[in-house]
Amino acid sequence: MSNDSFKELRGPNQGVNGMLRAGIAVVSVVAAVLLYMVIQSNDIKKSQQEVIEEKVVQLAETRIKLDSIMHQLDSKIAEIQELGGDISELQKAKAKLELDKAQLLKNTSEEIASIKATYQAKILNYESLLTVKEQEIQRLRAENTELASQNEDLSEENTSLRSEKSALATTAARIRAQKEDADIRNKALAEKVSRATALKTEFVKITGINPKGREFDDKRMKNDKLARLKISFMLAKNELTEHEKKTVFIRILDPDGSTLFDAATGSGSFIFEGKDYAYTTKAEIYYDNINQFVEVAYHRGTAYRSGKYTVELFAEGFKIGIGGFEIK
Repeated sequence: MSNDSFKELRGPNQGVNGMLRAGIAVVSVVAAVLLYMVIQSNDIKKSQQEVIEEKVVQLAETRIKLDSIMHQLDSKIAEIQELGGDISELQKAKAKLELDKAQLLKNTSEEIASIKATYQAKILNYESLLTVKEQEIQRLRAENTELASQNEDLSEENTSLRSEKSALATTAARIRAQKEDADIRNKALAEKVSRATALKTEFVKITGINPKGREFDDKRMKNDKLARLKISFMLAKNELTEHEKKTVFIRILDPDGSTLFDAATGSGSFIFEGKDYAYTTKAEIYYDNINQFVEVAYHRGTAYRSGKYTVELFAEGFKIGIGGFEIK
């Protein structure tokens, strides 16, 4: 084959090869651009992820700090309450902190710069409050220690006072017992003195008087002959009895034990041993301590029933004599 023929054959092939080389060059450039874009995209994503992670960390740190402050608030509230202090301010701060924690979760990562500054200010305020409350706790502890010391002193004083009170109560009880014993002895002595000074009768004699004024002393009187009774008795000498006016109450008891009583004839009542007794008649005398003889006449408007009658004499709270008679 001649050289001209060979050149004719190579001319078209060379054109194809040039186009091929140009295509490869374009593909290479495109590939390089795409590779650059992929690398750039990866770098951007990596940078964004790092920023997000950093912001998440910062938010987490803020949340942890708020949780720590919440724990401290709870601790301070419990301690101040136990010490008897006012916890209202801490309770308000706790409620506000709860709102701050809830709001922190709602904030987007794009707001992190302003959020961080805002929460740093809030955290400083909470920490300042905690510092103030710690000082208050120290003051309350000191006051409670002083109060505890005072209470201990008071407790010792109360114990001493109770001991003194017990001793005084024992002494008072002993004095009351002595007084009661003395009262009993004095009462017994007074009763003995009263008995010793009381009037006493030597005898009691009942005499009947008929309508004509004649006396008879039959043991068994007849009702149709009896107009009046004469009650005679002698008061014994007693140096202890004062010379003064005395009243002798006379009770005449019928066969049934009832007191003969007629207000029209001078009957009445007197007190004997704390009880009220009726008397039939009475004698007013002046005691002169010379074996004094006394006579008392008693007239009854109605007839006497048959049976035995008893005559009792009382003076100054004592029964001083007794006698009797019988009606046929």
